[in-house]
Amino acid sequence: MFKQIRNTARIVVGSVCTAIGIIGVLLPLLPGTPFLLVAAACFFTLEA
Repeated sequence: MFKQIRNTARIVVGSVCTAIGIIGVLLPLLPGTPFLLVAAACFFTLEA
């Protein structure tokens, strides 16, 4: 049960960071790379 909640939270955080990272690539004042790195870490650590 706890693993499912943790995976869902990582998917949500990863998706939000991906969206902010893509916006950050397009806007010059918002850094996109840190958000994309956090998103990659969230998606990489998902458990089966």
